[in-house]
Amino acid sequence: MSTTSLHKQIAITLVDNAVNDGFIISINNGDETIVDQSRNSGEIIGAMFHAEMDTLTLNVEERRVGFITLIYDNERNGLDVISDHTDIPHINRLVEHTMREFER
Repeated sequence: MSTTSLHKQIAITLVDNAVNDGFIISINNGDETIVDQSRNSGEIIGAMFHAEMDTLTLNVEERRVGFITLIYDNERNGLDVISDHTDIPHINRLVEHTMREFER
């Protein structure tokens, strides 16, 4: 499995898990917001991967609760795609649950 495809698999799984957990997601690619408050996984995923990074802003209803930054770096093993995230229990569980799916 190539690093790029592993990055994408983790990012797609993260988005699916976040939507299933009830988050509303906005996507910023470092330059602009390309998706604003969506629950549509297909729309969110379709807007990702066009730059070296994406930041997912996570909202519950109209309230921003945190973010997750994804960096698509082809020189690493792919498991490091989640570069940073807000350190609160629900987002920590989301990230941990997603990464557990890729443990070998």
